[in-house]
Amino acid sequence: MVSDRLAMESCRGVVVASAIFNDHDKIRQPKGLGSHTVKAACFFMFIDDRTHRVLASHGILEDGHVASASAVVGAWRVVTLQQQQLPYEDPAMNGVVVKHLLHRLFPNARFSVWVDAKMQLTVDPLLLVHSLLAGKGADMAVSRHPFNLHAMEEAIATARWRKWRDVDAIRAQMEAYCSHGLQPWSPSKLPYPSGIHSR
Repeated sequence: MVSDRLAMESCRGVVVASAIFNDHDKIRQPKGLGSHTVKAACFFMFIDDRTHRVLASHGILEDGHVASASAVVGAWRVVTLQQQQLPYEDPAMNGVVVKHLLHRLFPNARFSVWVDAKMQLTVDPLLLVHSLLAGKGADMAVSRHPFNLHAMEEAIATARWRKWRDVDAIRAQMEAYCSHGLQPWSPSKLPYPSGIHSR
């Protein structure tokens, strides 16, 4: 929709984004937000039409033509994408497309925070950006996985469970991360369970 596109282009500070495709997850509201964060940051949840129908059946979204209007659920502005407009049949692959193209979807945003739909944001995103990135000489912060302490372990699990079919692409991505200084998470990175990918 044009209104969604304009809202995405007008986001100039921090964008927080997530996606649910094929009704694989539920909308989790962020916690720990400051009193002005909802106005200062943009929160966007991308869903497909199947997810929209399920949310509508539970009364979370309005029923009817799923692309007729934008919806707001808590902090999230919900943007519905039609299945025929998505590049892949695999919903996980479509989620990755949104995640990796945030800089194109929100061309004027200064920072982006991606929240996997299976996770819940529990720290104010403005605080995260300020403490982990702003003025730190870093361009990416990656939160600690609940089970894997290094991104390489997660990459191996992704290949093992065939979540991503192109194993060579996973290997190339991990080699690039490690060559730029990505290190395993350790308690020295507290108070936030994150790893910082330096330039």
